[in-house]
Amino acid sequence: PAPNPNASPSNAAGSADALAAMGDAYYTGHGVPQDYATAASWYGRAAPLGNEDAQYRLAVMYQTGTGVAADAQAADYWFAKAANQGNPDAALALGNAYTNGTGVPKDDAKASEWFAKAADAGNAEAQNSLGYNYNAGLGVKQDYTKAAQYFTEAAQQGNVKAQFNLGNYYAHGYGVPQSDVLAAQWWQKAAERNNADAQDALGNAYAYGAGVPANPGKAAYWWQRAAAQGNKQAQFSLSQALSTGSGVKRDAQKSAYWLLLATAP
Repeated sequence: PAPNPNASPSNAAGSADALAAMGDAYYTGHGVPQDYATAASWYGRAAPLGNEDAQYRLAVMYQTGTGVAADAQAADYWFAKAANQGNPDAALALGNAYTNGTGVPKDDAKASEWFAKAADAGNAEAQNSLGYNYNAGLGVKQDYTKAAQYFTEAAQQGNVKAQFNLGNYYAHGYGVPQSDVLAAQWWQKAAERNNADAQDALGNAYAYGAGVPANPGKAAYWWQRAAAQGNKQAQFSLSQALSTGSGVKRDAQKSAYWLLLATAP
């Protein structure tokens, strides 16, 4: 049945929760056949009644075109509703929308505002994005100290991009005391989780003995890992190592192969 418009707020909330629960059931196929369109219909009834979860899930469905026609403006509308109720994932999504101009006009200042709301709620991806904006001065005044703060918060939560970014900050002394040792440690964390940029940077650290003992074999290993993912710098470095036999067996054919990839457009 349709919700009673004369119901008390508590009853309306209960009704919204029930409607959202029906959406969840159809979305997951729990107790009913999975049906995204029907799930979206139930979420569409719960969301206007103020159910935060339904607002967020409906937004994601509009964003991805799941069960409904993709509609970036509708997605952002419901992300904003959920974000204004304190949903950090919705705030992150709005930050991304304003960053990319998806469904809303591109606006780095508004993006940073939404990233800040999500970041302050502990969202690691938003912390990294806000750190990036402070690093580049996008929508906020450039501030390396604040960038380092947000990169650190995200990196400590395991955000791989932030771990790489924080490594760079320590390497150059941006917003933190310069430390090759800490740079290598953060790159190591990101490299082990397959971040190609961190793998390349860690390879360089081993090549030059920056923050770690010089080790040509480990340098070549990390360049190889990054090169296989398409990192151009690592492909070039690996080519040079193969050409000279530094840390790897000399191999002119493989050296030429990686050089070709490194210089390809």
